[in-house]
Amino acid sequence: MPSVLFVLTGADHWTLNDGTTHPTGFWAEELAAPHRVFTEAGYAVTLATPGGVTPTVDAGSLAAAANGGPEQADAVAAYLDSIGPELRTPVRLEDIHPDRYDALFYPGGHGPMEDLAVSALSGRLLTGALDSGVRLGVLCHAPAALLAARREDGGWPFAGYRMTGFSNAEESIGGLADKAPWLLEDRLVALGADYTAAAPFTPHTVTDRTLHTGQNPASSEQLAREMVAALAPVESPAETVDRLRTTFRTGRTKSLDWRTDQLRRLRALLTEHGDELADALHADLGKSRKEAYRTEIDFTVREIDHTLEHLADWLRPEPAPVPARLGGAKAHTVQDPLGVVLVIAPWNYPLQLLLAPVVGALAAGNAVVAKPSELAPATSAAVARLLPRCLDEDAVAVVEGAVPETTALLAERFDHVFYTGNGAVGRIVMAAAAKHLTPVTLELGGKSPVFVDRDTDLKAVAGRLAAGKFLNAGQTCVAPDYVLTDPGTGAALADALATAVEELYGADASTHPEYGRIVNRRHFDRLTGLLGSGRTVTGGTYDRDAKYLAPTVLADVAPDAPVMREEIFGPVLPIISVDGLDEAIAFINDRDKPLALYAFTESDTVRERLIAETSSGAVGIGLPLAHLTVSDLPFGGVGESGMGSYHGRYSLETFSHRKAVLDTPLAS
Repeated sequence: MPSVLFVLTGADHWTLNDGTTHPTGFWAEELAAPHRVFTEAGYAVTLATPGGVTPTVDAGSLAAAANGGPEQADAVAAYLDSIGPELRTPVRLEDIHPDRYDALFYPGGHGPMEDLAVSALSGRLLTGALDSGVRLGVLCHAPAALLAARREDGGWPFAGYRMTGFSNAEESIGGLADKAPWLLEDRLVALGADYTAAAPFTPHTVTDRTLHTGQNPASSEQLAREMVAALAPVESPAETVDRLRTTFRTGRTKSLDWRTDQLRRLRALLTEHGDELADALHADLGKSRKEAYRTEIDFTVREIDHTLEHLADWLRPEPAPVPARLGGAKAHTVQDPLGVVLVIAPWNYPLQLLLAPVVGALAAGNAVVAKPSELAPATSAAVARLLPRCLDEDAVAVVEGAVPETTALLAERFDHVFYTGNGAVGRIVMAAAAKHLTPVTLELGGKSPVFVDRDTDLKAVAGRLAAGKFLNAGQTCVAPDYVLTDPGTGAALADALATAVEELYGADASTHPEYGRIVNRRHFDRLTGLLGSGRTVTGGTYDRDAKYLAPTVLADVAPDAPVMREEIFGPVLPIISVDGLDEAIAFINDRDKPLALYAFTESDTVRERLIAETSSGAVGIGLPLAHLTVSDLPFGGVGESGMGSYHGRYSLETFSHRKAVLDTPLAS
């Protein structure tokens, strides 16, 4: 039977700056919810405290206000009563043999847990567990226990680990920040933790290798469930694919009822767990709740609704004419499911760009392996937890991980591989798929140009251009990458863009709730290295610690400047001067085919020439990004920007084989 050790604080007070004490103890929900989750998962739970003292429950943690209402408060109190014997006689921490446990879990207390924060014994336990690969769960104020961990050379073993814990903002709201001698967030950062926090008192968990941390009491159950999932026996990629292929061969996934049921379940996941997913997107990319719903959650719900509305019609056999010499014969085509498909998602829209292809794969009657991006760890963890609970787990699997896990998946034989990301990895995906003659869809990127014609309404152009470019801090595969226009229009447009940016995000975008952050410091450093490519019209400021880069417009940019040598994928918009439409078309055609091409013009001739004389995945006139929202339009690239397409019926066709059927009667 698997086992987990819960280490509780034995402290019953918090010593404040003035020497007075604030009554405290362990927080009820932080013990009750994880204890229940582990017990229901079949774990034997052992409670331990320093010296085996009976832990004190913080009285405030039993109040209705602390538990979301009296009903939940009563449930928490009842659960603590049910484990009363364990609580009254915990094991002495000094007598613990850590190698006997599969996991360690530290529930938090109201305050810095003054005993565990300085306990060398607990510190050795944590260091040993870390070094031996035992999973650690540390919740709310409990990361204070990590402060006591040390290596023989005095180094802190958790330096560099991404983690969370009760934040300074939460302490301030609680009214104790100014009274405490030290704050947990400050101590963790000072020791070298890669600390992250969500909005105060919203569920937020972070996993880095074997360390699982939760920010506050609201994170209690989520953290425990993530640990249980991580501790579960892990299938190899080969075992996962074989299991799903076995399901597919039963024919279960082929019926219309199964397909629509899975789509409705996926829709329910998004609507019922929307706030949880929005919190994960905020943790990964700084996305506001409004943006998370608009561009990820609701976007995918609309895709599901469109598919459910039309799926039965799309699946009807399509008749085909038969030549006279085959008189009496009938011909038609049917959409055949492919089998087991792999969907590999990127980090910039980690929910939508994973689940929108999954919608098409399920609608086509396939079994699906979903691989979320490891660079959006909170979203990846949320999807890995929720998808198997809501969908047919024998036909849908989530595989988390980084390059090794993706490489292992690509070694398996799939019936289709759908990849969204960059061209370098796209080539790796295609080469791996070629070994099995597996077809691929590659949704890549590229430098999507914008042509701004003379005599356009530059205020309207700037507003729409800024909104499309700086959404998600510019981290959108079809975001406008650069502007082509004549010198006179360019100068006026630059000024209009500066005004538009301020109208969108205020004088300081870092304080605006709708402006996001760069995904990580590697991408941040790459982007700030591009800022010297031209004259800064607006923006150019940044904060590396916050991963904030202001919406930036560059003018006087040379065609061979660093910012023009690669897809920008960030909030930097260069303006390139051209003499007119002919030079703009030549400029575009001299470069790789982009995922999208945008234009602002009142001229039908300009529209027609751009459509006819250039090649791109899509053309958007007058409004960037909007073509993605039209479910009856295909979304995909061409050349370096990708191959294949999806959305709506095109997703069904991507994940199906159109099989020809000819029925010729024996009677003449």
